[in-house]
Amino acid sequence: MALSDTKPLNQPYRFDQKKFQRWVFLLVWPLANVLLVATILIDLGLASAETLLFVAIYFWLLFGLSFLGLQILDRYFPKIMSTEVFWRQLFVHVVVIVGIAAIFSGLFSRPVALKLSQTLIGPRIFFILEIIIYLIVFRIFTQQERSFTTALALRETELNMLRSQSNPHFLFNTLNLINTQISNDPDNAKEIVYDLADLLRKNINMAQQSFTTLAEEMKLVNLYLTLQEKRFKDRLSFNIKLVSGTNLLQIPALLLQPVIENTVKYAVAPYAPKAHILVETSLVNGRLVIVVRDSGPAFDETQIVEGNGMRILRKTLVLHYEDDYDIQLKSTASGGVFTLSLPARAVE
Repeated sequence: MALSDTKPLNQPYRFDQKKFQRWVFLLVWPLANVLLVATILIDLGLASAETLLFVAIYFWLLFGLSFLGLQILDRYFPKIMSTEVFWRQLFVHVVVIVGIAAIFSGLFSRPVALKLSQTLIGPRIFFILEIIIYLIVFRIFTQQERSFTTALALRETELNMLRSQSNPHFLFNTLNLINTQISNDPDNAKEIVYDLADLLRKNINMAQQSFTTLAEEMKLVNLYLTLQEKRFKDRLSFNIKLVSGTNLLQIPALLLQPVIENTVKYAVAPYAPKAHILVETSLVNGRLVIVVRDSGPAFDETQIVEGNGMRILRKTLVLHYEDDYDIQLKSTASGGVFTLSLPARAVE
C-alpha cells in the first residue's frame, strides 16, 4: 500500500524587525538618497568631491540619528511606536526624520552648488514618500511573520494532539498484554511490568520532543520488541541494523512506534509459527530509508485498512514533511515489508 509522500516543512520565516530597520536606516535610505542627489548634480554639471562628500555625510548622519531616535522612542515609549495603527506609526516617523532633517538644514553650511534652491518642500515630500513605502514594506513583513508563527503554532498543536493519541493507544495495547500474561504466567507478567516501566519512561521523555536521533528512536524500538519477546517467548525474535552514518540523522520522535506495534499485531500475535522482525536502515541518494520486515503470512495489499496507528504515523509525516516522504507496505513470499523514505537530515 502506498500512502502519499513528504518534505520537511521549512522553518517558518522569521522577520527580524531590528535587523530590517538597521539595513534600511543605515544603508538603504542613505545610499539611495546619496545616489539620487549625486545623479542630479552630475546631470547639472555641479558634482564635485566637496558636494558629494557633503551629501554622503549629511544623509548618513540624518538617517543614523533618525534610527537612534526611533530606537529610543521604541524602548521608552513603546505605545507610541505600536505597529497596530498605521497612521500613528507614519506620524511618528515623519516627525522624527523630517524634524531631524529640518534641524540639520540650520546646522550645516551647504556647498554653493547645493544652494540653488532654498525651498525644502520638495525634499520633505520625498522623505515622506520614502517613509510611507518603508512602513508598507515593514507591515507586509510583520504580517508574514505573524502568519507563519500562527501556522507553526497550529502545527505544533496538532502534533501534540497526535502524540496524546499515540501514547494511550500504545499503553492500552501493552496493558492488554500484561492482562493476558497475569493468569498464564505471573512471573513473566512481572518481568513485563518492569520492562513496561522502562519503556514508558523512555516514551514519556521522547514525547516531549519534536525530533530525535534515529539511534534514540531505535532504542525505544528495541525496548518494545524486547518486551514483546517476553510476551511471545520462543515465538518471536528480532534484529535491528543501523547502517553507519544514519545513527545521528533526525526523525520525528516516536515515529516508528505505531509501525512496530502494527507489525507485532498483524504478523506475530495471530499466528502460532515462529516469527522474526528485522528493522534496518540505509542511505539511498541522500535519503534515509527505514525498512521493517516480518516473516508473517502473505496478505492482500488491496484489502489493507488504515488503522489508528497508521493514521497517526501518516498525519505526523504530513505535518513534518509536506510532500517529500514515501510509505509502502508490501506482501512478499517471505513476509510483509514496510518501507519509509525520508530526507536525510542531521540533528542541528
